[in-house]
Amino acid sequence: MTSFERETVEFQPVAVTLNGAPVTAGVTFAIVGPGVRPTTFSAPTTIGGQIGVMVQNLAPGGYYIWARVASSPEVVILRCGYINVK
Repeated sequence: MTSFERETVEFQPVAVTLNGAPVTAGVTFAIVGPGVRPTTFSAPTTIGGQIGVMVQNLAPGGYYIWARVASSPEVVILRCGYINVK
């Protein structure tokens, strides 16, 4: 688990794989608390050839990072990681 200070603005790279292969196209992300289902997804941030999310403006607590991969005709939702904001 990666921990961040609540005042941080930091890039968190997220590895997304489908059937063992890395995916970067058609990916959007959501960050939500435990027990909350993701409903709103946003475009990824890309830095140095990696995709991920910017951790910022989150209250202290734990959060799951979810990815939505749009690959016609499928739309796959994956839980990709957990972060802690303190």
